[in-house]
Amino acid sequence: MDRDTSLRLRLRVTLKLMGLFALVFFTFLLLSGLFSRPGGNIQLPLEVDLQGIGAGEHLRLSWNGRRVLVLHRDRAMFEALAAEDALYDPGSRFDRRPKGVSARHRGWAPEWLVIYAEGTDLGCDLEVVPPDAEAGWEGGFRDRCRGGRYDFAGRVYKGQPAMRNLEIPPHRIEGARLILGEAHTGR
Repeated sequence: MDRDTSLRLRLRVTLKLMGLFALVFFTFLLLSGLFSRPGGNIQLPLEVDLQGIGAGEHLRLSWNGRRVLVLHRDRAMFEALAAEDALYDPGSRFDRRPKGVSARHRGWAPEWLVIYAEGTDLGCDLEVVPPDAEAGWEGGFRDRCRGGRYDFAGRVYKGQPAMRNLEIPPHRIEGARLILGEAHTGR
């Protein structure tokens, strides 16, 4: 092959590879635009009136495509909080919670717990198990898929399939109102 033919062949191969790369890149952009949420990842705030939730009761709601559980803890639930030696991560070092939320009660107001109602193992729905409803367990939350257990602060027990405490969404509590999606200002 002479030098001109070799140069033309390399040029053709280079141009075809560039065209193929441009086609793949354009397809990626098109598909990512089609499958993204309308408006992007904007998390619109949601206000919830807490007055209708009595002590020991909970409310389930949906916010930004995720399940949220709001629990109004009563005295029995506080007494049923697990001892630190029974928990995998009692200091909440590995969990997802807003900065400033206490590791013990994991809420801005001790009587209120706001969590994503999804187990941290497989993301399955959680059920609330009242204190002393089961022999040998103080109660808390149970993952409906594999039975993973969490205490009433959303902290995972040792020996469970999950290795992280329940995730707490960004929120704040003002009097009898919960505002999901807005950061707590520390007041």
